[in-house]
Amino acid sequence: MESRGALGPLVFVFLQALQVILAPLPGEATGFAAGFIFGPFEGFILAMLGLALGSAGAFFLARAFRPPFERRLGGRPFYLRAKTFTRRHGPTAAFLLFLFPGFPKDYLCYALGLLPFPFRVFFPVMLLGRAPATLALTLEGDAAFRKDPEVFLWVLLFAGAATAAFWALKPRLFPEEE
Repeated sequence: MESRGALGPLVFVFLQALQVILAPLPGEATGFAAGFIFGPFEGFILAMLGLALGSAGAFFLARAFRPPFERRLGGRPFYLRAKTFTRRHGPTAAFLLFLFPGFPKDYLCYALGLLPFPFRVFFPVMLLGRAPATLALTLEGDAAFRKDPEVFLWVLLFAGAATAAFWALKPRLFPEEE
């Protein structure tokens, strides 16, 4: 990024968006790198900008290819349950899935693009759901750069507690998977 000079932030935003659409890198790595390279505030803003662009791209790609997928998946029980679940609990369920660390959020953007989930609802839910984990990752990256293990450990502990809470609540949130 440093070799790109003033273009470094733009290159990072492009790579962050690309990692959502193509998933060549895990999002956790790029969020951590944002904090390490750009610091907590600028890193968070750049990471979220890239996530916003990439998530919107994934959503609209899924929308563009929705008819062939619906023809292929239309009668399958899982797809029908997902459509019903989305209609009933869409924004809340999507927010919780975006919120919890470790859930494949990039795939969720594609899935919500295939389901009857309007973009005007998707976009703010995605931003609000992704923001806490992205902030945690940029704080961890910055703490690693500054060699501050205390902040790193607190953020790691919080992320671990959120993940444990998700797995503990998962049977209640998604009873059809049990």
